[in-house]
Amino acid sequence: MKNRIPRIYIDNNLMINEKIILDISNTHYIIKVLRMNIQDKLEIFNNTNYIFLSKIIHIQKKIVTILILNKEKKNIESPLFIHLGLVISKHEKMNFSIQKCVELGVNVITPLFSKYCNINKNKKHILKKVNYWKNIIISACQQCRRNIVPIINYPMEMNIWCQKKYENESKIVLNQKSKISISQLTYNNYIRLLIGCEGGFSLSEIQNMNKYKFISIKLGPRILRTETAAISAVTALQVKFGDLK
Repeated sequence: MKNRIPRIYIDNNLMINEKIILDISNTHYIIKVLRMNIQDKLEIFNNTNYIFLSKIIHIQKKIVTILILNKEKKNIESPLFIHLGLVISKHEKMNFSIQKCVELGVNVITPLFSKYCNINKNKKHILKKVNYWKNIIISACQQCRRNIVPIINYPMEMNIWCQKKYENESKIVLNQKSKISISQLTYNNYIRLLIGCEGGFSLSEIQNMNKYKFISIKLGPRILRTETAAISAVTALQVKFGDLK
Protein backbone atom coordinates (compact mmCIF):
# COMPACT_ATOMS: atom_id res chain seq x y z
CA MET A 1 0.00 0.00 0.00
CA LYS A 2 1.43 3.37 -1.00
CA ASN A 3 2.19 5.75 1.86
CA ARG A 4 0.51 9.13 1.79
CA ILE A 5 2.78 12.09 1.13
CA PRO A 6 3.06 14.30 4.24
CA ARG A 7 1.32 17.70 4.07
CA ILE A 8 2.39 21.06 5.44
CA TYR A 9 0.85 24.53 5.31
CA ILE A 10 2.72 27.54 3.91
CA ASP A 11 1.05 30.93 4.13
CA ASN A 12 2.48 32.27 0.85
CA ASN A 13 1.75 32.44 -2.84
CA LEU A 14 3.66 29.57 -4.44
CA MET A 15 5.14 29.11 -7.90
CA ILE A 16 6.43 26.04 -9.73
CA ASN A 17 10.27 25.76 -9.54
CA GLU A 18 10.34 28.12 -6.58
CA LYS A 19 12.76 27.30 -3.74
CA ILE A 20 11.46 27.91 -0.24
CA ILE A 21 13.21 27.88 3.13
CA LEU A 22 10.72 26.52 5.64
CA ASP A 23 9.84 28.26 8.88
CA ILE A 24 10.82 26.93 12.30
CA SER A 25 7.64 24.97 13.00
CA ASN A 26 7.59 23.18 9.64
CA THR A 27 11.32 22.53 9.86
CA HIS A 28 10.91 20.93 13.29
CA TYR A 29 7.99 18.84 12.01
CA ILE A 30 9.96 17.57 9.01
CA ILE A 31 13.25 16.88 10.81
CA LYS A 32 12.21 15.82 14.31
CA VAL A 33 8.71 14.35 13.81
CA LEU A 34 8.68 12.92 10.29
CA ARG A 35 12.49 12.41 10.09
CA MET A 36 12.46 13.14 6.38
CA ASN A 37 15.50 13.27 4.12
CA ILE A 38 16.69 15.02 0.97
CA GLN A 39 14.60 14.04 -2.10
CA ASP A 40 11.60 13.10 0.04
CA LYS A 41 8.30 14.48 -1.28
CA LEU A 42 5.93 16.90 0.46
CA GLU A 43 2.47 18.19 -0.38
CA ILE A 44 1.96 21.87 0.31
CA PHE A 45 -1.36 23.65 0.80
CA ASN A 46 -1.62 27.43 1.06
CA ASN A 47 -5.27 28.40 1.52
CA THR A 48 -6.09 28.07 -2.18
CA ASN A 49 -7.82 25.27 -4.06
CA TYR A 50 -4.43 24.01 -5.20
CA ILE A 51 -1.99 21.52 -3.77
CA PHE A 52 1.71 21.84 -4.56
CA LEU A 53 3.95 18.80 -4.84
CA SER A 54 7.48 19.55 -3.66
CA LYS A 55 10.66 17.80 -2.64
CA ILE A 56 13.32 18.48 -0.02
CA ILE A 57 16.54 19.65 -1.66
CA HIS A 58 18.55 20.81 1.34
CA ILE A 59 18.75 19.99 5.07
CA GLN A 60 21.30 21.63 7.32
CA LYS A 61 20.83 21.77 11.08
CA LYS A 62 17.68 23.88 11.49
CA ILE A 63 17.30 24.86 7.83
CA VAL A 64 15.16 22.94 5.33
CA THR A 65 14.79 24.05 1.72
CA ILE A 66 12.17 22.63 -0.63
CA LEU A 67 11.56 22.92 -4.36
CA ILE A 68 8.02 23.29 -5.75
CA LEU A 69 7.62 20.72 -8.54
CA ASN A 70 4.04 21.14 -9.77
CA LYS A 71 0.56 22.09 -8.70
CA GLU A 72 -2.86 20.49 -8.98
CA LYS A 73 -6.29 22.00 -8.51
CA LYS A 74 -8.22 20.17 -5.81
CA ASN A 75 -11.41 21.53 -4.29
CA ILE A 76 -12.98 19.39 -1.57
CA GLU A 77 -14.96 22.19 0.09
CA SER A 78 -18.61 21.55 0.87
CA PRO A 79 -21.28 23.48 -1.06
CA LEU A 80 -22.69 24.34 2.37
CA PHE A 81 -21.08 27.35 4.09
CA ILE A 82 -21.25 27.09 7.89
CA HIS A 83 -20.37 29.95 10.20
CA LEU A 84 -20.13 28.44 13.68
CA GLY A 85 -20.70 30.65 16.69
CA LEU A 86 -19.22 28.59 19.51
CA VAL A 87 -19.55 29.73 23.11
CA ILE A 88 -16.12 29.21 24.65
CA SER A 89 -15.77 26.09 26.75
CA LYS A 90 -12.73 25.25 28.80
CA HIS A 91 -9.48 23.80 27.51
CA GLU A 92 -9.74 20.45 25.71
CA LYS A 93 -13.48 20.66 25.05
CA MET A 94 -13.07 23.82 22.98
CA ASN A 95 -9.99 22.48 21.22
CA PHE A 96 -11.76 19.24 20.36
CA SER A 97 -14.86 21.04 19.06
CA ILE A 98 -12.79 23.29 16.79
CA GLN A 99 -10.70 20.42 15.45
CA LYS A 100 -13.61 18.15 14.60
CA CYS A 101 -15.84 20.89 13.17
CA VAL A 102 -13.01 21.90 10.82
CA GLU A 103 -12.68 18.28 9.70
CA LEU A 104 -16.43 18.25 9.03
CA GLY A 105 -16.25 21.33 6.80
CA VAL A 106 -17.03 24.43 8.93
CA ASN A 107 -15.82 27.58 7.15
CA VAL A 108 -15.77 30.23 9.87
CA ILE A 109 -15.61 29.92 13.65
CA THR A 110 -16.38 32.78 16.00
CA PRO A 111 -15.66 32.00 19.67
CA LEU A 112 -18.29 33.65 21.86
CA PHE A 113 -18.58 34.92 25.41
CA SER A 114 -21.88 34.22 27.14
CA LYS A 115 -23.18 34.78 30.65
CA TYR A 116 -22.39 31.25 31.83
CA CYS A 117 -19.15 30.46 29.96
CA ASN A 118 -16.90 31.64 32.84
CA ILE A 119 -13.82 32.41 30.73
CA ASN A 120 -10.93 34.78 31.46
CA LYS A 121 -11.40 37.75 29.10
CA ASN A 122 -7.92 39.20 29.57
CA LYS A 123 -6.75 40.34 26.10
CA LYS A 124 -3.35 38.70 26.39
CA HIS A 125 -4.94 35.43 27.47
CA ILE A 126 -7.51 35.52 24.66
CA LEU A 127 -4.94 36.38 21.99
CA LYS A 128 -2.86 33.39 23.10
CA LYS A 129 -5.98 31.22 22.82
CA VAL A 130 -6.78 32.46 19.31
CA ASN A 131 -3.24 31.74 18.10
CA TYR A 132 -3.47 28.26 19.61
CA TRP A 133 -6.83 27.65 17.91
CA LYS A 134 -5.35 28.77 14.57
CA ASN A 135 -2.71 26.06 14.89
CA ILE A 136 -5.41 23.48 15.69
CA ILE A 137 -7.27 24.51 12.53
CA ILE A 138 -4.17 24.22 10.34
CA SER A 139 -3.35 20.83 11.85
CA ALA A 140 -6.93 19.65 11.21
CA CYS A 141 -6.69 20.78 7.56
CA GLN A 142 -3.36 19.01 7.27
CA GLN A 143 -4.93 15.78 8.49
CA CYS A 144 -8.28 15.88 6.64
CA ARG A 145 -6.72 17.25 3.44
CA ARG A 146 -8.68 20.49 3.26
CA ASN A 147 -6.79 23.12 1.28
CA ILE A 148 -8.83 26.16 2.30
CA VAL A 149 -8.08 27.07 5.92
CA PRO A 150 -11.20 28.09 7.90
CA ILE A 151 -11.25 31.50 9.54
CA ILE A 152 -11.14 31.83 13.32
CA ASN A 153 -12.41 35.24 14.42
CA TYR A 154 -11.41 37.11 17.55
CA PRO A 155 -13.92 36.25 20.32
CA MET A 156 -16.90 38.53 20.86
CA GLU A 157 -19.98 38.77 23.05
CA MET A 158 -22.70 36.39 21.95
CA ASN A 159 -25.39 39.07 21.84
CA ILE A 160 -23.27 41.19 19.48
CA TRP A 161 -22.68 38.19 17.20
CA CYS A 162 -26.42 37.47 17.11
CA GLN A 163 -27.10 41.02 15.92
CA LYS A 164 -24.83 40.72 12.89
CA LYS A 165 -26.44 40.26 9.50
CA TYR A 166 -25.18 38.24 6.55
CA GLU A 167 -26.90 38.07 3.18
CA ASN A 168 -29.23 35.11 2.55
CA GLU A 169 -28.35 33.30 5.77
CA SER A 170 -30.27 30.87 7.92
CA LYS A 171 -29.67 31.25 11.66
CA ILE A 172 -30.12 28.25 13.94
CA VAL A 173 -29.49 27.42 17.59
CA LEU A 174 -29.77 24.11 19.41
CA ASN A 175 -32.63 23.89 21.87
CA GLN A 176 -33.65 20.65 23.55
CA LYS A 177 -37.24 21.91 23.94
CA SER A 178 -37.72 22.73 20.26
CA LYS A 179 -40.08 20.67 18.14
CA ILE A 180 -38.21 21.44 14.91
CA SER A 181 -35.50 19.11 13.62
CA ILE A 182 -32.80 19.73 11.03
CA SER A 183 -34.72 17.52 8.59
CA GLN A 184 -37.51 20.13 8.59
CA LEU A 185 -35.26 23.03 7.63
CA THR A 186 -35.44 24.41 4.08
CA TYR A 187 -32.26 24.57 2.01
CA ASN A 188 -29.88 27.46 2.37
CA ASN A 189 -26.21 27.30 1.44
CA TYR A 190 -25.20 29.77 4.19
CA ILE A 191 -25.98 28.71 7.76
CA ARG A 192 -25.02 30.48 10.97
CA LEU A 193 -25.03 27.91 13.76
CA LEU A 194 -24.97 28.89 17.44
CA ILE A 195 -23.75 26.39 20.04
CA GLY A 196 -23.89 27.27 23.74
CA CYS A 197 -21.85 26.10 26.69
CA GLU A 198 -22.96 23.45 29.18
CA GLY A 199 -24.38 26.17 31.42
CA GLY A 200 -26.91 26.98 28.73
CA PHE A 201 -28.24 30.44 27.85
CA SER A 202 -29.61 33.14 30.11
CA LEU A 203 -33.16 34.44 29.67
CA SER A 204 -31.90 37.70 28.13
CA GLU A 205 -29.72 35.73 25.68
CA ILE A 206 -32.70 33.61 24.63
CA GLN A 207 -34.78 36.74 24.16
CA ASN A 208 -32.01 38.22 22.03
CA MET A 209 -31.87 35.11 19.85
CA ASN A 210 -35.63 35.29 19.36
CA LYS A 211 -35.37 38.98 18.51
CA TYR A 212 -32.88 38.27 15.76
CA LYS A 213 -34.88 35.31 14.45
CA PHE A 214 -32.66 32.36 15.28
CA ILE A 215 -34.51 29.11 14.58
CA SER A 216 -34.44 26.70 17.52
CA ILE A 217 -33.79 23.11 16.48
CA LYS A 218 -33.61 19.83 18.35
CA LEU A 219 -31.06 17.14 17.48
CA GLY A 220 -32.78 14.31 19.32
CA PRO A 221 -34.09 13.13 22.69
CA ARG A 222 -30.73 13.08 24.48
CA ILE A 223 -28.97 16.03 26.14
CA LEU A 224 -25.56 16.47 24.54
CA ARG A 225 -22.35 17.94 25.91
CA THR A 226 -21.31 21.13 24.16
CA GLU A 227 -18.54 19.47 22.11
CA THR A 228 -20.87 16.62 21.11
CA ALA A 229 -23.60 19.09 20.19
CA ALA A 230 -21.31 21.07 17.89
CA ILE A 231 -20.05 17.97 16.07
CA SER A 232 -23.51 16.42 15.81
CA ALA A 233 -25.14 19.59 14.49
CA VAL A 234 -22.47 20.20 11.85
CA THR A 235 -22.64 16.55 10.77
CA ALA A 236 -26.44 16.66 10.47
CA LEU A 237 -26.28 19.87 8.43
CA GLN A 238 -23.68 18.43 6.10
CA VAL A 239 -25.79 15.29 5.60
CA LYS A 240 -28.91 17.36 4.90
CA PHE A 241 -27.44 20.19 2.81
CA GLY A 242 -23.74 19.51 2.26
CA ASP A 243 -21.48 16.74 1.04
CA LEU A 244 -21.76 14.01 3.69
CA LYS A 245 -23.79 11.28 2.01
